[in-house]
Amino acid sequence: MGGVLPMPYPQPPMEKPPVKLEPQLNFVQISDVHLRPNAGRSGWWLSERPEHLLQLAVEKVCALGGVDFVVFTGDLFDQAEAAALDQFVAIAGALPCPYHVVVGNHDVVGKPWPGRLTKQTFAERLALPEKLYYSVPVKPGYRLIVLDTVPAPFPHAQGCLPAEQMEWLRWQLLVHRDEQVIVALHHPPVAPAYFRDFRLNPLDGSQFAELMAASPNVVAVLSGHLHVPRRWSYRKRPYFSAPSLGGPPNAFRHFQLELTARSARLRYDWIPVVPESKRRPLWYPLTVGSRRDRRGRYRLQLPLLAQRRLARRLNAAS
Repeated sequence: MGGVLPMPYPQPPMEKPPVKLEPQLNFVQISDVHLRPNAGRSGWWLSERPEHLLQLAVEKVCALGGVDFVVFTGDLFDQAEAAALDQFVAIAGALPCPYHVVVGNHDVVGKPWPGRLTKQTFAERLALPEKLYYSVPVKPGYRLIVLDTVPAPFPHAQGCLPAEQMEWLRWQLLVHRDEQVIVALHHPPVAPAYFRDFRLNPLDGSQFAELMAASPNVVAVLSGHLHVPRRWSYRKRPYFSAPSLGGPPNAFRHFQLELTARSARLRYDWIPVVPESKRRPLWYPLTVGSRRDRRGRYRLQLPLLAQRRLARRLNAAS
């Protein structure tokens, strides 16, 4: 985990002048839409009209007001269909804010296949970096880091995080250590044993979690893939798995981050897009998690050095 950073990454400057930092960030996570324009329902755990659910979610995001960005944490599509990407772009274009995309294991195929998306075509069509992991500022003082945890086989349930990408992530966290960072990936890096086949492989997951614990500027780790809302904590870092939009519970997450000079307070909630009065499948209660998984608050106490840096930036904004 330590050592000298490899080239071509330059060593970051030791200090940066304080940059304006607003004390609040408002963002949304949508996951596992499973759009499929040319096929019926592919599994009993999915809803029949995912495109309608995505339209409802976009309307609800518009109604929230003041959302700084939306991140889609993978499985936008069900069978990596290029036609599903067209459908996604048309609907997501109505969002009132920028959106960012994480690749999921159902979004791409490993080898060229007529009518299906590979990682290369997925990146080209969505104007994403070729390697599908990237770092983007979402507001002055705030940054979203997107990772690619999808292995070559399609659709492989367990994720991986190659060494090259791990080194890139370490470098990003170091260079942007004065920014508050949200990390987004498809496969949850930490999860209970009963999710062992649907998370990062254990070695990659443990290395990732230790890196997050050593990075005080990481305020949240967001993932999808499980289709159920879950909240975990590992060494004082919060991890959130999103509910599925394209299948019960048909919901998405809403986050509000508030900074003070000493801590970061993260408020999270979930927003169903299907009315509660609508008939639910018998197994619906298994998809909603506990009340703590769905909504609550998380307070991150910052180390003394991080407090000083944060205070300087908050003062620069006042």
